[in-house]
Amino acid sequence: MKDQRLDEQFKEYFAGVDIPELPNNIVSDAKKSVKRRESTLPRFAKIASIAASFVLVFAVAAVLIARADFSAVAPDGAAGDPPPVSTYEISELRYDEANAYTLSKVDNSLKFIENLAYKSNSEVKDAYITRFADETTAFVYAEVTFISGARYDAEIFVEYAAETFDPLKGYQDGAAGTYRGLSYRLTKEIADNGEPVNKLLVERGGVKYYFNVQSSDENSYLKCIELLLQN
Repeated sequence: MKDQRLDEQFKEYFAGVDIPELPNNIVSDAKKSVKRRESTLPRFAKIASIAASFVLVFAVAAVLIARADFSAVAPDGAAGDPPPVSTYEISELRYDEANAYTLSKVDNSLKFIENLAYKSNSEVKDAYITRFADETTAFVYAEVTFISGARYDAEIFVEYAAETFDPLKGYQDGAAGTYRGLSYRLTKEIADNGEPVNKLLVERGGVKYYFNVQSSDENSYLKCIELLLQN
């Protein structure tokens, strides 16, 4: 089982109105009528003033809404969106072959791969270390096969860099889960031959473990987590 994209890369390298005076000769009934109407003016004026205030408020609000820009796009990292993944490319690395039988000397997090090299029911076909120009380790890669009730063919990346190797960034989009106290991300696919493929990411102790495992066992990722738990 091969991840063709990775295999090829390793090999090739965002105002008012005035009211006039009333004539003095108006009849008394008319005067009474005028007095009644004048007595209602203060209350009417208050109501009119309040109504005018409401009209003004609504007019200002309408202008503000009209001027508002609702087309703005939320910036990267807005609530609900995962932060962007910082990555590095194959062109930034050099790699050296590694001895699968002594990987624990590189880092104890690799002990589980070393154990596979020694077991009779498993084999480590390839192993190498990738480094940046400053000689810090980016990740260690191993291609393994082991049998435990079923056959498991896996590519393993143990990453020490704070950034993520670009071809591996999709692993972080997998479904979240927990198994025996370890949190993980899992993506399930189907290989060309119809077998299930599990792409697993586990972060533990500041180290990122990636497994690309193909097997007739559709839950092969559990076997990979158990390998880490035995470490």
